[in-house]
Amino acid sequence: MQDFKSLKIGVIGAGSLGGAISIALDSLGYTFSKIYSRTTQSTNNLSSKLTGASSANNYQEVAHNSDVIFITTPDKNIKEITDSVDWTNNQIIIHCSGVSDLDVLSKAKENGAFVGSMHPLYPFSDMDLGSKNLKNVTFGIDGDLQTKKYIKKLLSDLQSHPIEINSDFRSLYHLSGVMAGNLLLGLASAISDIWSKIGLDRKSGAQSLIPMMINSCENILELGIPQSMAGPYVRGDIDTIKMHLKALKDTNSEILPLYIELAKVSLKYGDEKVGAEQTQSTEILKILDSYTVE
Repeated sequence: MQDFKSLKIGVIGAGSLGGAISIALDSLGYTFSKIYSRTTQSTNNLSSKLTGASSANNYQEVAHNSDVIFITTPDKNIKEITDSVDWTNNQIIIHCSGVSDLDVLSKAKENGAFVGSMHPLYPFSDMDLGSKNLKNVTFGIDGDLQTKKYIKKLLSDLQSHPIEINSDFRSLYHLSGVMAGNLLLGLASAISDIWSKIGLDRKSGAQSLIPMMINSCENILELGIPQSMAGPYVRGDIDTIKMHLKALKDTNSEILPLYIELAKVSLKYGDEKVGAEQTQSTEILKILDSYTVE
């Protein structure tokens, strides 16, 4: 079997995502060569964390000194970077965008390189923390046979899970991840802010509510959909729902529309679990539709 760990890895984009993957692979004995990012500080920060790595001065220097190049920049920059580099035959070029297809790497392919993508379903906020949390993370992957072989070996070493994503559905795949990760963080922040209205603060709210969110997610994994559904939208507790709506309208009107839309989505799964007669979903929908911010 080919010794993939001996292939020299270069990284373009030294943010939280690129840093987390690089640090994790370095700890497993993968070989690193050159690192380049938009700022010297970011470049030097990541290269200092990786065994044998050094900072590059430009994209081309990374390409000249690497067998495998990870492009972990914002999506909008991937094609521009790829088009600006002269790649060589048999290099492996991998981007980590969830929504971009392989067309953004077409210049590398034309130069004789192998191309692919691997996108983690994980919200990276910090590279050091992220590098420790890749076990059991799912990665959406695509690419030619050689690149997918490399990616699958790499993910196996990380104890992560690859799923192949058809390029026609990358936007749907990516938005599901954004909703489950990034927008969930927004939701958690918004509901934690509610505690500032009850004489506490959002830090206390987060400390108390986040474990409940985690337990709810664990219930989905253990019980499945819709059996994990619970609460007033399953019980058909109209009086409680009315009190919720009034309280939000009076104190936190800016997130009332969010509550209403989440409630409407949840009703579908409440109906699926216990039936519309018990959830009283028809009546609740009328209440939700009529309850607007003045």
